[in-house]
Amino acid sequence: MTTKADLERAIARCLHGMASAEGWEHANAYTAHYLALHARAGGILTELAGDVDFLVAAEPEVLANALGAGLDPALPDSARLFLRCAHQLRGQKPGERAAVLALTALEHGGSLGLAERPDACWWPLWSRVEPTAYHRVLAGHTAAVYAVAIGDMDGRPVAATGSGDCTVRIWDLRDGVALRVLEGHTQGVNSVALGLFDDAPSVLSAGGDGTVRVWNLRTGAQSHVFEGHTHGVRTVVLGHVAGRPAVVTGSDDGTIRVWDQRTCGLIRVLEGHTHGVRCVALGHVDDVTVAVAGSHDGAVRIWDLHQGTLLRTLRRHTGPVRSVAVGRLDGRAVFASGGGDTRVLLWDLGEGTTPLSVVDGYTYGVNSIGIGTTGGQPAMLTGSYDTTVQLLSLVDGAPLRVLEGHSEGVRSVSLGTLDGIPVAVSGSYDSTVRVWDLSEDEASGHWSGQPEWQRTVATVRDGGRGLVVTGGNDCRVQVRDACDGRLLRELQGHTDWVRSVAAGEMDGLPVALTGGDDGTVRMWDLRHGLPLYVLEGHSDWVRSVALARQDDHLLGLTAGNDGTVRIWDLSRGVTVRVIDAGPGGPVYAVAAGGGPEAPLIVAGYGDGTVRAWPLGDGGGPPLMLHGHNDWVRSVACGEMDGTPVAVTGGDDGTVRVWDLRRGEALHVLEGHGDSVHAVAVGEGVDKELLVVTGSQDGTVRLWDPRTGSHTVLPLTGCTGLALRDRTLTAATHRGVLALTLFPSVRPAPEEFTAAPCPS
Repeated sequence: MTTKADLERAIARCLHGMASAEGWEHANAYTAHYLALHARAGGILTELAGDVDFLVAAEPEVLANALGAGLDPALPDSARLFLRCAHQLRGQKPGERAAVLALTALEHGGSLGLAERPDACWWPLWSRVEPTAYHRVLAGHTAAVYAVAIGDMDGRPVAATGSGDCTVRIWDLRDGVALRVLEGHTQGVNSVALGLFDDAPSVLSAGGDGTVRVWNLRTGAQSHVFEGHTHGVRTVVLGHVAGRPAVVTGSDDGTIRVWDQRTCGLIRVLEGHTHGVRCVALGHVDDVTVAVAGSHDGAVRIWDLHQGTLLRTLRRHTGPVRSVAVGRLDGRAVFASGGGDTRVLLWDLGEGTTPLSVVDGYTYGVNSIGIGTTGGQPAMLTGSYDTTVQLLSLVDGAPLRVLEGHSEGVRSVSLGTLDGIPVAVSGSYDSTVRVWDLSEDEASGHWSGQPEWQRTVATVRDGGRGLVVTGGNDCRVQVRDACDGRLLRELQGHTDWVRSVAAGEMDGLPVALTGGDDGTVRMWDLRHGLPLYVLEGHSDWVRSVALARQDDHLLGLTAGNDGTVRIWDLSRGVTVRVIDAGPGGPVYAVAAGGGPEAPLIVAGYGDGTVRAWPLGDGGGPPLMLHGHNDWVRSVACGEMDGTPVAVTGGDDGTVRVWDLRRGEALHVLEGHGDSVHAVAVGEGVDKELLVVTGSQDGTVRLWDPRTGSHTVLPLTGCTGLALRDRTLTAATHRGVLALTLFPSVRPAPEEFTAAPCPS
C-alpha cells in the first residue's frame, strides 16, 4: 500500500532529479520553495541536504525550518554549515547565497567545493577567523534581545525572548521558527518567564513601561496585566509562596513585589534596596521560599517571602549586580551572582555570608547567569558584555566551553535540553537569539591558532607580494600574506589594544604606523619585522593613524582621546605639528585628502563635526563640516568626478560624502541600522568612486555614492576595512578575511589578487 510518505518521497526525488539534470540555476520557483518540504515529509531531507547546489537554490527560510535545529547527527556537514548562516541568506540572490555559504565554510576550516559565481558581486578569497561552536541563529527581533527563557508547550520545546523592539517572540526550538510575536508593551521587554499561569501554559513579560503581562502560549492572547511599579520592571519569576502560586517582580523603583497568581492581587511589597532591582531568583531554605535579589546598589539581598522579611545582605560585589541564579550543589541550595565587577560569586543559599568560590577572568561585566546540568554534571552558564557565552563547572568554576559568535554583548542566557541534547540559548545586543549545541566535544569548537578581535587593517606591497597588516585586542600587530592570509610575522611592543594601523612605503621599504590604547604610536619595518620608532606625545588612547606625503617626505597623522591631531616626520620620528582645535571631544578618525595640489588633514570628532586643515603650516581655523549628530567614527578620502571628497561614518548610522573644496555635503548615504565604524574608498568596476562601510548592524555595504544604492554583505563585527584594486580585507571580532569584489570582471594583472603567492 502506498503511503503519504511514499508519495512525498517520490515527488521529492522527481523534483530533485529534474533540477539536477537541467541545472539548479534553472530550477523553477516551485522546486526552490517546496522541495525541502516534500523531502522532509518523505523522510529523505537529510539525504538531499548533501547536495550543495540544492542548498544554494532552495528558499533559505523554508529549508532552514525544514532542517530544524541542526542537532541531528545524521545531518551532513554541508547542512549544518547552511544552518549556521541561513539567517544571512534571506532576501539574497543565489549568487550572494553561494558566496555566504562559501565564506561560512572557509571560516570553519572547510570547503563546500562551490565554484565562483558570475552572478555574485563578491566572493571569498580566504578567511583567518576563529571557528565557533555549532549554533543555529534565530533572527527576527529588530533590536537588542534582553531576555531568554527555555520551556515547554504541550510537549514542544520552546524559547521565549524579549527585546528592545517591545515584542515577545515564542520560538519552536526544534524547527527554529517563530511561532508567535506578542505585542503590547510600549517599551523594551527586560525579562520573560515560562510556566503555568492559571493552569495554562503561559509566558510572562516584564517591560520598561512598568507593566508585567501574561500571555497564553497556545493562543497568544494577553490574559492579565500586573500594574503597580512606578518605574520599568527589570525581572519577573514564577513560584509558590506559602502554597500559593505567585509572581515575583523587581523594578527600577527599588522594590520587589509579590503577586497572587489566582487573584492577580498584590501580596506584599519588599523595600530596602537603595537602587533599582535588576534581578530576582527564587529558592527554598527549610521549606521556606526565599527570593535572592541583585541591585544596582551592588548588594545581594535575600528575603523570606513567607514573612516578607530581609534575611541577609551580601556586599561582596563592587559594581551593580545584574544577574542571580539558584541551583543545587552536593545536595545543598546555592546561588550565583554576577555583575559589573567582571566576576561571578557562588554562595550557600541557606547561611553563607562568604562566597564558596569566585570566578574571575571576564573582560567586561556579567549580564546573565543560568544554573543547570550538562553531561550529568552541575554547570553554570554566563553571558557577558565581552560577546561570549561561557559554560563553567558549578563545582569549581572551571571553564568547560567558551561559545563565541555574537558580535555584541550577550544580555541573557538560559540552559536546558532539546530532545535530550544539552543546549544553551542566548540573546544579545546584536538582535539575535542563538541556540548552541553543548553535546559536541569541547575541542571541536576550539581553535587556538588565531588572535582575538582584530580592530583595524591595512594593505601594502612588498615587491611582488601583497601584505595585510592588522591590530587588535591582543596588543599585537600581525603581518599576513595577502594571497592566502598566512601569518608571516607578529610585531610586539604595544601594551594595550591596537586601534588603528596605516601602511605605506618609505625609501623602498614597506612600513606600518600603529596607534593604541597605551598612548603610543609605533612605526614598523614590515619586511624585517623590526620596530623603527616609538612616537610619544599623546596623553590618552590613540584612536586613528594615517599616512600622507609632502615634498617626498612620508608623514604620519595621528589622533586620539586627548583631542589633538599630531603630524610626524617619519624619516626622523619627530613631531612637526600639533593641532588642538579646542572643544569637540576625542578625535576618533583622521585621514589625508584633498589631492596633491591642496593636501588636507581631515578628522572626525566626538561632537559630530568633521574638520579639515591644510597639511602644510596654516595656523588658521579649520574647515568645519556639519551634518552628523553623533560621534564621527571613521574617515576616508578619495576623488569623485575630479573633486576631492571625504567620506565619513558615525554613530548616527549615516555615511556622508563631503566636497573638500567647497566644504559642503554632497550625499548622505542611509541604510545602516547602527554605528558605522569603518569606511574605505576605492574604484568600482566602472572606475567610479566605490564606498565600503562596516557597521555594528552586522553588515558591510558597498555603495554607489551618487545614487545611494548599495549591496549588503553579511559580515558581522567588522571594525576595520581596507580596499585595494577590488580586493576588500576586513578586520572583525573573530579575525581577518579577504573578498574579491565584482569577481565576474576579471582583475587587471597588477591587482592584488593576480600577484603570485610565494611558496
